[in-house]
Amino acid sequence: MASISRNLSGKSFLLLIALFILLTVLSVVFDIPVLRQLLSFPFLTFLPGLLIIYILKLDKIDLATKIVLSVGLSVAFSMFFGLAVNSSLLALGYNEPLSTTSLLISFSLANLILAIVAYFRNKNIGFSLPNLGLTTGEKALLVVPALFPVLSIVGARIMNLTNNNVLLLVLLVLIFAYVVFVSVYHGKVSERLYPSLILLIGISLLLMYSLRSNHIIGADTHSEYYAFQAISSSLHWRWGVVGAAGSYHEVCLSVSLLPSIYQSFLNINPEFLFKVLYSLIVSVAPLVVYILSRKYIGSFYAFLASIFLMSQTVFLWTPSCARINTAILFFALAIMVLFHDGISEFTKRAFFIIFAASCIVSHYASTYIFFFVLLLTWVGTQILFTIVSHKKHAGLSKSQIGGDPPESAVAKVAVPRPPPLIKRGITITGIALFFTMLFIWYSQMTGVAFTDGVIFIRNTFRTLGDLFVLEARAGGLQQAFGVVLPYHEAALLRIQVAFTWLTILFIAIGVLTTIRRFKAMVSTPLSGQEKPGFLLKKFNAEYFALSIACCALLIISVVLPYVSTGYGTARQYFQAMVPLSMFFVLGGITIAKYLKRPPYPIILLVLIPFFMCTTGLMYQLFNFPRAITLSTAGSLYDTMYIHDQESYALKWIGQNGEENAKIYSERIRLVQSQGVIPRSQIESLVVACREGEEIDGYIYLRYLNVVEGKFIGGDQIRHDIPEEWSNTLLGRNKLYANGGSEIYR
Repeated sequence: MASISRNLSGKSFLLLIALFILLTVLSVVFDIPVLRQLLSFPFLTFLPGLLIIYILKLDKIDLATKIVLSVGLSVAFSMFFGLAVNSSLLALGYNEPLSTTSLLISFSLANLILAIVAYFRNKNIGFSLPNLGLTTGEKALLVVPALFPVLSIVGARIMNLTNNNVLLLVLLVLIFAYVVFVSVYHGKVSERLYPSLILLIGISLLLMYSLRSNHIIGADTHSEYYAFQAISSSLHWRWGVVGAAGSYHEVCLSVSLLPSIYQSFLNINPEFLFKVLYSLIVSVAPLVVYILSRKYIGSFYAFLASIFLMSQTVFLWTPSCARINTAILFFALAIMVLFHDGISEFTKRAFFIIFAASCIVSHYASTYIFFFVLLLTWVGTQILFTIVSHKKHAGLSKSQIGGDPPESAVAKVAVPRPPPLIKRGITITGIALFFTMLFIWYSQMTGVAFTDGVIFIRNTFRTLGDLFVLEARAGGLQQAFGVVLPYHEAALLRIQVAFTWLTILFIAIGVLTTIRRFKAMVSTPLSGQEKPGFLLKKFNAEYFALSIACCALLIISVVLPYVSTGYGTARQYFQAMVPLSMFFVLGGITIAKYLKRPPYPIILLVLIPFFMCTTGLMYQLFNFPRAITLSTAGSLYDTMYIHDQESYALKWIGQNGEENAKIYSERIRLVQSQGVIPRSQIESLVVACREGEEIDGYIYLRYLNVVEGKFIGGDQIRHDIPEEWSNTLLGRNKLYANGGSEIYR
């Protein structure tokens, strides 16, 4: 079907935006169910970014790039404009700047002003609407993936109500079967379908996790949710609202201020908002990897790279890693804009600063990694520049490698300066600006995260004596080397470890192949050789340096013991996969060429089993419950799943408990989020009973304790309730019981 161009005049576009803003305002003011949520979400998540794109006259970029930029810029706008509104109104003496009224007025006016500016910037150009005309074949290819989100939502609901995981198992099987189908017939799949496929698969996988249980799931997510509740209920963001000395999570605007703004507009169950919001936002991250990869390896292999990113455990656990994955999304967007050919240099730098600043206020540890990636990339590019500048290559002048102009250009003004072949978007000035923003936010405005960053670096050097002690690494890293495997899951865990190492091997082969064939695969003045057939375009030298920097940081995280325990290798690994997912595919292509076989079967032989392991499908098929989404047993379920009875009991004590009284519980974080109780009031029941401490306060027993008579020890394994617990409860009053939780005093 021929493409049909459809445009709106500038006036029509302005009227359409004004009408959308008006409808959003009315739906919020009159609290119209469903319509309020359906309009408010795109109002915050798409509209500001889309208007900024039109203001900068980027309406000609492809639809996939427009989508990810709209989401990234809109979320960044919501955080920074919301912070500006909050700070300004507080300075004027108004103590509720995050109220629905103040946010509705300020955001509506801001979007209207952006729309007016966009109109005057583009009134003689017109605004293109995406052509949605699909051929019959394209529609047929979208039928099955269009069902993925439905299966995810309905399957999670059925799992919550009946513990029946059939629909979720069908969903996972259909996803990998569809990936195989697309791979086999990729020559017949239109390039413009891949972004839709990526979004549908990504959203389905994340909703499957976020909709499991009626409550939040995870570890740090409980503290994040508490910070959100504290900010939302106080109707203002100020350092120290969450606690007297402030909080790590309060510093992260992505989980404190941002959800509070969304809650003011959407007015829905706060737990549901917190579970689903980040799944919808972070679902565009694989699309960013697709955009990064396709200009080098083509749309199909970029699609496989995005599937590889979606198979990472940290991505699947986005609802439990809200601030981490939001920051990594901004990291990915910052890289994407630097190496996007359809964006001007000025706009690239402006966007990079916006996304870098957004990463800084989203998560501190991801920001530090971002900083070191930039620093190592700059060092690597400088080394490459030095090597190139000393090579003698016929016909090249210093100006072509980014040095001084030729003498002829000085003597004769008419001689144009050749563009440098080593483009350096990451400069020492940009790195200094990044560190300055980081320092101002974490040291001068908040304090706690910067101080702990310094302590982290100090402890990293102090533990160098444990360099060769594997037990000094984090448990996940020990499992990667085949140590500390639970006996009942050892065989399947070894399979997962094996395929994890195979993915790392593919990445290593992809990187080493690029180094070995540097002149043919990387664009520099030395790359005189013709590019290999599997590349659409030679790698940008700086992008390759960035990829090497990510590899170097991963090696450092394994070599230095404290890095794996202090931050977690899995999270750093996921961040590194943003640029390195493409090299996983390149490794598969290289192996296939050596074996003289088509590349995609080799890639799928590793990718599909890896996907089955990380999603828990492999374990479920062999009747070993591991994934919390697919089972009601296993250590993850015991430690992370929240029953309704547990939530009801903690809400009761949060509303009726004595102020400042201590609460003793086996699971501290659960009490903090469900009861909205400060961490300072919560103590470990396990530790108190084991050490014979005097317990003066409330004792909270959760579902596992009451119904099954078990508790989870430090080894993350079930144990029988010890006699000390029973002795502790003797003579105490049972204040609350609902069949699944009990509270004593």
